Amino acid sequence: MKEKTIRTIKGISIAVLVTIAIETGLDTYFWSERWQNVEWNEEIIGWQRRIIISNIATTYLLAAVMVTFIINIFRGLKKGVIFSRCNTIVIFIGAAIYVLYSFYAYTALDAAIGRHVNSIDTDIFIYPLLIIILGLLHKLAVEASEENNLTI
Repeated sequence: MKEKTIRTIKGISIAVLVTIAIETGLDTYFWSERWQNVEWNEEIIGWQRRIIISNIATTYLLAAVMVTFIINIFRGLKKGVIFSRCNTIVIFIGAAIYVLYSFYAYTALDAAIGRHVNSIDTDIFIYPLLIIILGLLHKLAVEASEENNLTI
């Protein structure tokens, strides 16, 4: 049963890596296309550029965090560790980056049409809090796993 679960984790992790690569590639392509069609407003052009570039940068940062998480999973599985301590930190960093990503993603759409509006949605708060809860659960799992290894 354990081997089947580990194979499933590896398979899903590979699928996630492929999906991240595809999505990041598509985001890059679409932003390169959108950049040419942005309605540049001379009064707010600096703000527009900062928001759009920040959106692109946080997209890459979020992808990097997810890839780091998956790589840490593979490293841990090689060592026989299911819950690695370093992934707890990666989860918390991912929550922080997601806040920035959400803000820039919503605001970039307004920046692209030349409208100076800082946009937020409830996603900017709800998903990072859920990610933090998962990080805390992961931290507890790491501690329980390490304690279990010490008692054997």
